[in-house]
Amino acid sequence: MRKEGVKNVLGLRCEPIEKVRIGFIGLGVRAKRAVLRMANIKGTDIKAICDLVESNISDTQHILASNNRAAAETFCSDEGWMRVCEHKDIDLIYICTDWLSHAKIALYAMECGKHVAIEVPAATTIEECWQLVDKAEQTQRHCIMLENCCYDEFELTALRMSQEGTLGEIIHCEGSYMHDLRERIVSNDGGERKWSNWQVEFMKSHNGNPYPTHGLGPIALAMGIHRGDRMSRIVSMSSKRVSYGNCGSALVGNMNSSIVTTERGRTILIQHCISLPRPYSRSFLISGTKGFVQKYPMSHIVLDCCGEEALTGDNLNRILESYKHPIVSMYKQRGEELCGRRWIDYAMDSRLIHCLRNGLPLDMDVYDAAEWSSIVELSQLSADAGGTPIEIPDFTRGDWREFGKHEFYGL
Repeated sequence: MRKEGVKNVLGLRCEPIEKVRIGFIGLGVRAKRAVLRMANIKGTDIKAICDLVESNISDTQHILASNNRAAAETFCSDEGWMRVCEHKDIDLIYICTDWLSHAKIALYAMECGKHVAIEVPAATTIEECWQLVDKAEQTQRHCIMLENCCYDEFELTALRMSQEGTLGEIIHCEGSYMHDLRERIVSNDGGERKWSNWQVEFMKSHNGNPYPTHGLGPIALAMGIHRGDRMSRIVSMSSKRVSYGNCGSALVGNMNSSIVTTERGRTILIQHCISLPRPYSRSFLISGTKGFVQKYPMSHIVLDCCGEEALTGDNLNRILESYKHPIVSMYKQRGEELCGRRWIDYAMDSRLIHCLRNGLPLDMDVYDAAEWSSIVELSQLSADAGGTPIEIPDFTRGDWREFGKHEFYGL
């Protein structure tokens, strides 16, 4: 039960922030890219940076200087992250640390009155998911999980098609993270990793889907999860564990498949595998009563209004162009100039800053962060029990009926 007097944060609007002052905690590879992006987004001020590796701090200061930004205040100690959260001149805490520390830092940041942006997954346990929801509601602060795949062009196009009714009623969706990461994970990631290999350590004892949000996020938005429907139950199964080929003997990888059912009787297939030699895929499949879209292994669309044949080539491109999402038009060109194929990260950060500066609800909220991240533990509980169905908590406490669809505010 929500405490008396505490409101949900669905569609949360906070006071506009003319210049968003940012504190970065964790300065690994992804964080350095984020600092570069934020240094090129209007209305930002990178006030503080924190890491336990001094060379990461110096590298980040160089990025700021190279982009005509002032040097940030630095913190390099075990409690440095706390000092950044307590900093009186910071509005947004941007968290890029290891998975197990995400929730702890986010909770303290919100307690200190800060808005929070967290790399995926936002949490690794159901307890942490509830803590994030409770703290966001108690403090009325934004807590967004930085799921960049929600901003990819095909996914945004499909979202628009689904919301305009082109696909009819959505019945089934699929999302995955298939990525041959054997060499990268067990090696030193091209010499860029300067901290412990916590990802491998986590997966050694995890039997479910440890990284569900890249596949789940975009289809959850298209299905209106906690915006007219909610995920209600999960069944999960995992293969035997395998080693990473020539990269080591530790049995840390498997193939996990999970099926989620929703309150409205729809289904979602979520899969994860990074330990087998197979092509990269996030699946991304939406099947409705009037149409079908799929991104991998090749993009194609089937629509009742266009006949039974799959649309490919020029016909596919015409459909995609006609449903192009405004976010693509607004951010792709500049994002590609700055980040290349990672332009979706630029769109994600630009939208975050735009919403904070204009007092708008963010593109994703703490319920998205909790729901999608909850699959980490729930998939393991089900898989460990031989595929026993597990109930998925209603993190909105029944308020998922308040909205009918996902919305990007202020476009």
